[in-house]
Amino acid sequence: MKKGILILAAGPMQIPAVLTAKELGLFVIAADRNPQAPGFRFADIGLPLDIVEYAALADWAVAHKSEHNISAVFAGSDVAVTAAVINQRLGLPGIPVEVAEASHNKAKMKERWLLDGVSTPACDEVRNRNEARRVAAKHGYPVMVKAVDNSASRGTKVVCKEAELEATVDNAMRYSTTSSCLIEQFVEGDEQSVETVMHNGEQLRAGMVDRHYGFFPYPLEVGHTNPSHLSADVQEQIFRVVGHAAQSLGIVNGPAKADMILTKRGPMILEMPARLSGGFHSQYTTPLALGMNPIRAVMRQSLGDDKFQEDLVPTKNEFSLCHALFPPPGKIRNISGYEDAQALEGVKHIFLYKEVGETIEPYQNCADRPCYVIMQARSREKLWHTFETVKNTLQYETDGSFA
Repeated sequence: MKKGILILAAGPMQIPAVLTAKELGLFVIAADRNPQAPGFRFADIGLPLDIVEYAALADWAVAHKSEHNISAVFAGSDVAVTAAVINQRLGLPGIPVEVAEASHNKAKMKERWLLDGVSTPACDEVRNRNEARRVAAKHGYPVMVKAVDNSASRGTKVVCKEAELEATVDNAMRYSTTSSCLIEQFVEGDEQSVETVMHNGEQLRAGMVDRHYGFFPYPLEVGHTNPSHLSADVQEQIFRVVGHAAQSLGIVNGPAKADMILTKRGPMILEMPARLSGGFHSQYTTPLALGMNPIRAVMRQSLGDDKFQEDLVPTKNEFSLCHALFPPPGKIRNISGYEDAQALEGVKHIFLYKEVGETIEPYQNCADRPCYVIMQARSREKLWHTFETVKNTLQYETDGSFA
């Protein structure tokens, strides 16, 4: 009987995970609250359950474990807690639930790091405006305000003066389930996204990319270049901080994705969910640039395959770029040039997340990005030339209702 795997999330970014599991010969159950999730088309079972509701999913998994030989769980999005609860209920290997909770809750995460001396910006959790004013004054403006347990930069903003603080704190609390938010010391520098897989407490390195940002004071990632341009010595420093952070959280076996920033004081870690990246990094740009397959590696590790590390060995020496397009916010009247852009040399994928008739909101977090382009080339210069051509080819017409 085939081994079964439960993949949590079946949106467009999880399709590579579903296909990878099929290539491994697994029986694939994909769960997503959207009954029309595109990943369902490639799975053996599409399970229309909310992946945040871990109790219901765990009950389903226990009831169907024998029927589908469920042998592994894969977190396709920011649901490490759900994966940990299911693994615990099924008696499968994985990180403990309390470790998953710490990786999902930025306040718990930062508390552990600061106690263990992990290089990270100072931070405090606040529960009301008065606390926020006091903590912001302690850290000194500007400060970074964040939601405690959300992703895609929802509720995150740089606050440069006290007059902006209350509204930003209210918004961050709205995106948190904890009735609180974080006030973090603001640090500057180039940022990186780092993939790592922990194995028996030791770090296996699965790639590092350079992240690109825009739309200040909102830390909205506009794209990333794979691999990083940083020197081997600097990357070594960054990976060491990542490994220390994972060990501090208690991630012994499994993936850990780090958001890093290279400051004048050296590399610092900002966040670390216990999963692979959710922004086309492990799914597309790492296989295109380096030939590694972190998704396949993590799945094989969870199934007890001792040779999973072979999927983390580079077999290519190319470059890839993931970059979003940012049309003027408003209701979309027309999209033209998609086929021509898709046919350009080096363009591998174009993902349209908004269609004609839908509305593009003003850009404030990463979930607002309406279109992504994935490109591959032999040089970084060629990547950026291709992207400029795509921007001139793929055109959006909006009504400018937010102008």
